[in-house]
Amino acid sequence: MAPLVEETGAGLLCYDSIYAGADLRALESDPLALVSLFLDESRAMLDAADRHLAGHPDLRPDLVVYDLTVLHAGRVLARKLGVPATQLIPIFASNEHYSFLGSVYAGGDADPGMPAWVDDMLARTRALAARHGVEADPAELWWEVQDSNLVSLPRSFQPAGDTFDERFAFVGPCLGERGFLSGWEPPDDGLPVALLTFGTVAAGRPELFRTCVRAFAELPWRGVVTLPPGMDPGYLGPLPPTMEVRRWVSHVSVLRHATVAVTHGGLGTAMEALHWGCPMVVVPATPIDRVAARRVEELGLGRALDPDALTPERLVEAVLAVAGDERVRHRAQAMRGDIGRAGGTTRAADLLEGRLAEVAEVMA
Repeated sequence: MAPLVEETGAGLLCYDSIYAGADLRALESDPLALVSLFLDESRAMLDAADRHLAGHPDLRPDLVVYDLTVLHAGRVLARKLGVPATQLIPIFASNEHYSFLGSVYAGGDADPGMPAWVDDMLARTRALAARHGVEADPAELWWEVQDSNLVSLPRSFQPAGDTFDERFAFVGPCLGERGFLSGWEPPDDGLPVALLTFGTVAAGRPELFRTCVRAFAELPWRGVVTLPPGMDPGYLGPLPPTMEVRRWVSHVSVLRHATVAVTHGGLGTAMEALHWGCPMVVVPATPIDRVAARRVEELGLGRALDPDALTPERLVEAVLAVAGDERVRHRAQAMRGDIGRAGGTTRAADLLEGRLAEVAEVMA
């Protein structure tokens, strides 16, 4: 990703990411492993920022913009430097009316109380902040509601969306040209198109891919399968001529032509599909994915299937049902309109520039 960042004209500060050595199967089943990974990544980021700023005091930022997954890095750095911050939220946002954590662990909207491992994470958060000279309540560092948030969903897709105040801007997905990925155009055969993708974490569930390939071998459809790193295409077995396997391809270019997307329920993929009004069949690979799967069904945007009971026959039935349901297609097109009106990349950039202008006015 480094060259892509540099092409924008932004200054680039590299660091050794913890993600590269992560056990993807452990992340799928153990929430502690995922939260611990995010905390370790924040530590690596903060150490790199320390080294960089020590040698370049003139590059002290006016605003810290951070992703939710590395909120510890963003919030500690903002406090350490005494500057405002904006949080980027690529998943469902949380407030006093809706708890994403509650939805993940309780299967509903209510907060079930904190899991036992939270105490350990709070202790590690306190130690990380202290290491950088920040004295703050670790619970506040973790769960405070940032006063500026950009959410990569339209408000209509957010559970309890109307309860979120002016601190949250639902800008929708920030999609652009994917020049670093190969594009895709359908052959001139008139077959309906489906994208099949299960994200990086699903590398630990290769049977999902094989089941999907077997399902689409029975359908007169064009299927495009994107594989995660580390998965051998040979595992899928013999492929029909209508099935394409790609390591790197722009999902947006495939979804532009797709009738249905078969996905694990990652919100990035879901937003890419709905950007084109493409309904989904969701086979959630993790507890986090199940939250999105429920939302897709609640809004009538597709179907959700139990991965442990998945068979080629059940997948075929679900794909054909979604593709043939006029109500589902209508709702997916309506959500496409909501995404367009949310503003996307342009609105997000405008809001960040407005935030910087506010900072400059205060400092003047």
